[in-house]
Amino acid sequence: MTDLKAYMASVVKLTDTTLERLLPPEKTYPESIHRLMRYSIFAGGKRVRPTLVMAAHEACGGTFGDQKTLLACAAIEMLHTFSLIHDDLPCMDDDDFRRGKPTAHKVFGEGIAVLGGDALCIFAFECLAKTGRADIVAEVASALGAGGMIGGQVVDIESEGKPAARETVEYIHKNKTAALIRACVRTGALLANAPDKDIQKLSAYADYVGLAFQVVDDILDEEGTTEQLGKDAGSDREKGKMTFPSVCGIAESKRYAQELIKKACHEIEYLDNRGYILNQLAQFFRTRIS
Repeated sequence: MTDLKAYMASVVKLTDTTLERLLPPEKTYPESIHRLMRYSIFAGGKRVRPTLVMAAHEACGGTFGDQKTLLACAAIEMLHTFSLIHDDLPCMDDDDFRRGKPTAHKVFGEGIAVLGGDALCIFAFECLAKTGRADIVAEVASALGAGGMIGGQVVDIESEGKPAARETVEYIHKNKTAALIRACVRTGALLANAPDKDIQKLSAYADYVGLAFQVVDDILDEEGTTEQLGKDAGSDREKGKMTFPSVCGIAESKRYAQELIKKACHEIEYLDNRGYILNQLAQFFRTRIS
């Protein structure tokens, strides 16, 4: 499949079908937490992370729609959703909307939102374990821990209202956002039993793409509207968040994002046509700010 839009639509369909099958029904007791899990998972979203898993898997010779890979796609989407639920909490970013809908704690209450996020995180690892690959469980766990997403979130919180520093914002973005994107790409490659040299190249691609993804998100928070973003525009600035525009301005942030995307695409040139979707995903991030 050579059209990115069609490819992403296929991944969305397969991932959502897998999530529908795996997640407990809403009426499973206690109903509140299961309703929250489904409310948050099926609130929308482009499923960029599952697409990265599947595209990397195919680029390394794997089969599109492979069942173990779909388990990983579903698990990573659960983990991403868990991070959003917690990120939106009053003790974190205190956001009212996510993907154009009221955030989980606004609908279900703060306590159930915390527990619902926890439940998605734990269930995701149950699903990853079903792949039979301890290396993938370790890969994803490492991306989420104190040396990855959680570490980035800690520094994000502790940096609010402080003078902007490029070194700090790079650390936040590389860990809070890029670490999971790196795990997505590496998971797809590992499930295809890719050789180490391919995994190294794909890891470099993911590092550049993951950082570019968050730089673009920073820019859109400044330039986009609440309707476009599905969440409150300008909220990073209002909360004194450390972002690339706060450090170096919009123009330099756009230049840096373009540079990162160019470097990402360079890393996968060796794949030729096999890397087409990965290349198009990188270009997709570029079009969001062009």
